[in-house]
Amino acid sequence: MMRCFLMVVFFTGFYGLGFGQGGDTIRAGRLFLDKRGYSLGINSQLAVEGLFDQSIFTPMEILLRKGAKNNQAFRVRLKGLLANTERNDDQERRKTHQSQLGLALGYEWYLPLGNRFGYYYGGEAEMGVNNNNVTRYFINSTSMGDFFVKRTDFEKTRRIGVLPLAGFTYRPLPYLYVSLEMRLEIFYEKLKFNSDSLIAPIENPNNSMPGSWGRYNIANWKLNFQPYSGIFIHLKF
Repeated sequence: MMRCFLMVVFFTGFYGLGFGQGGDTIRAGRLFLDKRGYSLGINSQLAVEGLFDQSIFTPMEILLRKGAKNNQAFRVRLKGLLANTERNDDQERRKTHQSQLGLALGYEWYLPLGNRFGYYYGGEAEMGVNNNNVTRYFINSTSMGDFFVKRTDFEKTRRIGVLPLAGFTYRPLPYLYVSLEMRLEIFYEKLKFNSDSLIAPIENPNNSMPGSWGRYNIANWKLNFQPYSGIFIHLKF
């Protein structure tokens, strides 16, 4: 349902693009936000990837801008994901729970390129957490017999970092504009992994006992360049 709604927003935005390119009847105005202006945008990548492949889970990303002086703006970016899937085949039954939450605060400087186009640069500080929980049910055959196995893998990643960024904007209508930006992600991450299992003989599935288990923690720095982070469609108010 959410992806259908985003598809409507996505194609409505591009209808506005086509309408805006039909002529130069839109009066010239401020390309960017004034000091009291706001804009709210959503990343269309969720709708686009969901259209072509329903198995892809893309976080929802929302960007709020608040105008400041001299073609500058504050920005708050929020992204989140919540997905539960289940897969059954001849080998195993797998349940997956994924969640993601991130918050970024930043500042931008704008430079106009005429009355419709412009570009901007700035930076963000971001923090977030990702959870990935996978439970697998399968049969393990050994020399001692066949056993039911339930294995649970839990992975949690916390990260904090800075993101220099730059992008381009196009305004087809006075109240609507689109933006495309690139980011350089510099993050410090801490990953925690836990794995546990229970085993039980097929003849007596209620007689379960602990199986193998594993634990490890990893902390590292990560550098990632994003030349394309999706097309944002924004409404000004």
